[in-house]
Amino acid sequence: MNITFKPKDEKLKVAFVGGAYESAVGRAHRSAIAMDQRYELVAGCFSRNINNSRATAAEYGVDQQRAYSSLAVMLQNESRNLDAVIVLTPQDQHGVHVSNCLEAGLPVVCEKALVTSSSEALALSNDLAKKNGFLAVTYNYTGYPMIRELQHMIASGVFGKIHQVLMEMPQEGFAKVAEDGMPIQPQGWRLHDGAIPTLYLDLAVHLHMMARFLLGETPEEVVALSSSSGNFPKIIDSTQCLVRYSGNIHCGIWFSKVALGYRNGLRIRIFGEKGAAEWVQENPEYLYYADNQGKRMVMDRSCQGIFIGNKSRYQRFKVGHPAGFLEAFANYYVDIAEALVSYRLTGRMEFGSYVFGVEESIEGLKMLEAIARSSHSHKWESVDI
Repeated sequence: MNITFKPKDEKLKVAFVGGAYESAVGRAHRSAIAMDQRYELVAGCFSRNINNSRATAAEYGVDQQRAYSSLAVMLQNESRNLDAVIVLTPQDQHGVHVSNCLEAGLPVVCEKALVTSSSEALALSNDLAKKNGFLAVTYNYTGYPMIRELQHMIASGVFGKIHQVLMEMPQEGFAKVAEDGMPIQPQGWRLHDGAIPTLYLDLAVHLHMMARFLLGETPEEVVALSSSSGNFPKIIDSTQCLVRYSGNIHCGIWFSKVALGYRNGLRIRIFGEKGAAEWVQENPEYLYYADNQGKRMVMDRSCQGIFIGNKSRYQRFKVGHPAGFLEAFANYYVDIAEALVSYRLTGRMEFGSYVFGVEESIEGLKMLEAIARSSHSHKWESVDI
């Protein structure tokens, strides 16, 4: 492998696979990589339709001659020009796209869920090790400053022994109807369940990562109940489960796409022997804290005693002018940029505490497989890590 050093002030040149302009995921990643000027989007196989791919290139400010409808052709023409490829296709296509990029010798950043089964993730892990490659997976909710502050508080013992965690991610998309009373149709790939239901891969992967990021513990055993009650029969659209984590932490999890009134209601509640905290994604600048003496506090990035959330990198504008979803994504991408620069310098994939890859994905997928088994068996199932 030819390792070269790229100075920090030189932008990392990247290409998209998927992420056409009409897709929300494409626009989100495009905005996130641009925010801190660490990346330059120079090429893309944005769509298998060449006209759509070129139209997307025009929207993103990419030379239309570097827009492709075939990943193989893009890799053949662009591999020497790129520092990484960002994979934004539907999750059932990730495995082959990531594998092809690794085979071409390129670092890869992949949208969650990495793949659709733990066995597929294990195969990618083996390929990664053989090629001494680079593979990061995006979990943007961990990029919120107050979530990173909460992680620091837990690690510092502010809450004492953590004994209970409640996490939920309710949405309403599979229960809503249009003005004519007809169901609002999601993308086609969301309406096909495999061994792991698509709902799990879409929402529960975030909850697994939030628990892992905040607690540093691993799931050991689950019991779960899944149901289908929305506009699309036979598609799992709501799940409730209990998870026993290492460290004797009990966690309740709910994720749903039939929770009317919730657009994206990600909520985390932590309970310990000395204190408790709550964070809500729709109001992400605030962390609600209570201690065992009856005190209650609302914390934000400007509070005294903040150690992480007040770092200059998170102050793109003054507190009171809220940072949100795209800024959290951008924070995560800055961390990936640091890891990519280090990888080019040393040839070693080292992520630190803020970037996650295939190992975390394997753990999460095994947890989702256990939830799926429990939903059928109606029994506690072990997470085979």
